[in-house]
Amino acid sequence: MSDSKRIDALEETIAHQTKEIEELSALVRDQWKRIDEVTHALMRFRDRLTEVEEAGTGPHENTRPPHY
Repeated sequence: MSDSKRIDALEETIAHQTKEIEELSALVRDQWKRIDEVTHALMRFRDRLTEVEEAGTGPHENTRPPHY
């Protein structure tokens, strides 16, 4: 194989790899964005649950119903 053909083959390989790296980077970026969204939603849920727990609904939570 001549040097010219080898260089062309290497350049083609690099071009394909560069495109693949860019696509993977975009995918990782999108996944991190989604992870951040889910994390924020979970934090909001945790905060809301804490509010509900702190508000309390009285002692009936851990007591038997009257028909026992």
